[in-house]
Amino acid sequence: MKLRWHTIILILLVLGGASASAIYFSVKGNVDVVEGEISVSPSSFSIDVAKGSHYVKEIRVKNSGGEAEIYFEEVVEGPDKDAIDVSFHTQSGNSISSSNKLKLAAGTSENPSETVINVHIDVDDNAPAGSYSIYISAKG
Repeated sequence: MKLRWHTIILILLVLGGASASAIYFSVKGNVDVVEGEISVSPSSFSIDVAKGSHYVKEIRVKNSGGEAEIYFEEVVEGPDKDAIDVSFHTQSGNSISSSNKLKLAAGTSENPSETVINVHIDVDDNAPAGSYSIYISAKG
């Protein structure tokens, strides 16, 4: 029994070493709707990111209601959630946070306002290989 356990661990280490060059993400835009008028697309996407790299994904926020101020929060799940940093920026490079909210222009259901947001994903050099999920929510 002990020999089997060691064999399984050895196989996992060999497979882990073979896939150590890339980290796999399943990024899902699970968004809490603010005032029932705001939507984010795409709602999910998947990417492969190498260790020590930076990735930017563009998302679009549509508002079919009155003017609103929002920010984004994320939850990272995976082998080492602290090895992944996520930040949100406007097209002009301004950071979006709870203290620096994004202003969404008013829109209508026929003509919603649309704002493009850049989601920046930074992977540490020592991040363990594996699959990571990032859940994004919009807050008011």
